[in-house]
Amino acid sequence: MPKWPTKPLGELCQLINGRAFKPSDWGKEGLRIVRIQNLNDHAKPFNHFAGDYSEKHYIDDGEILLSWSGTPGTSFGCFRWQRGPGLLNQHIFRVEVADSIIDGDFFIYAVNSKLDEMIRQAHGGVGLRHITKGKLEAITLPVPSLEEQRRTVNKINECLTRVTEIERLRLESLTEAEVLAPSLYEAIEGDGKWPRRPVGEIIRQSRNGRSIKQGNGSSNGRVLTLTAVREVSLDFDAGKAVSIPDDVASQFSISAGDVFVSRSNTRDLVGLSSVAEETPKERLIYPDLLIKLTPSLDVIRPRFLAYALRASDSRRQIKERALGSSQTMVKISGERLKEVAIPVPPLDRQDAIIGQFDQLHDLAASILSGMRSVEFHRVRESVLRKAFAGEL
Repeated sequence: MPKWPTKPLGELCQLINGRAFKPSDWGKEGLRIVRIQNLNDHAKPFNHFAGDYSEKHYIDDGEILLSWSGTPGTSFGCFRWQRGPGLLNQHIFRVEVADSIIDGDFFIYAVNSKLDEMIRQAHGGVGLRHITKGKLEAITLPVPSLEEQRRTVNKINECLTRVTEIERLRLESLTEAEVLAPSLYEAIEGDGKWPRRPVGEIIRQSRNGRSIKQGNGSSNGRVLTLTAVREVSLDFDAGKAVSIPDDVASQFSISAGDVFVSRSNTRDLVGLSSVAEETPKERLIYPDLLIKLTPSLDVIRPRFLAYALRASDSRRQIKERALGSSQTMVKISGERLKEVAIPVPPLDRQDAIIGQFDQLHDLAASILSGMRSVEFHRVRESVLRKAFAGEL
């Protein structure tokens, strides 16, 4: 495909900067003030202005807006405004394109294909940067015939519509996949023939952990955090460095086969259970936000206990026993946890279930990891790159 001719952005449009509204100008009535946060996040609230304003700062549906300041990767970009009347804040240009030369939608896509170049030329610190009007106007954009521009816009729209549909389907699938692992635990219920026993009858002891503040001095070990029990296997990496006295290290140590339950968390997460698959090689203790259960090995396998406490009926019992006036943080005591009844099949049956669960749990985790790794903003960027390389 022949290479498209280019022109500096400044020859293709007129850039009109927004007004520098001060916080003292903000109110609850009047026209909405359109800030950068309102361009890329429809959940962000608006401030309002009820005073006199210049017509050059007034915008309405269909306006092309270009944000040229803020956080690289999130704030820079070109947008078609479709949210009603408002007043443009500073750091956003209202763009009047030369429509005899360039199509408005083509201009938006062309600018957004140059965001990396804009950010490279921006000045300022890591968190907040801006590009000068002169440098912005010097950036070159491709300018094929208007007919070719409109054809390209149609192709881009078609591709981005497909990307949006794929993203929607992925989100639906992700929601379904996230309940896949928990649904595996329901097999623990069996056909109802297994006896149900309270946790207190199948453990040798339970003990809350120890709180240790992270000091400014040297550390000689680590203490686990709540995130250590997010999965069925205890995550030794989820911890923070602390200085641990010898007596504390021995009293609150971790050994292979210990089962840990979150004592305090949100109602949805309180009581999550994990098992230590091995004894840590470093000095590692558990915090008072976790309860350590020492299973009676002649009755129950530690890993089976961790799985059983994650089953829906166990989770229901735990939530019912969790106390707290706030939904953001509730607690379950060791004594109340001992009341939770779980099915306890024979040890050989427990071993078979553990093997099946481990295989399916790993499969579910792999599926979720793959689905979460897709970065759809990168896919959209790729569509624009291909479009302006003449590959669509």
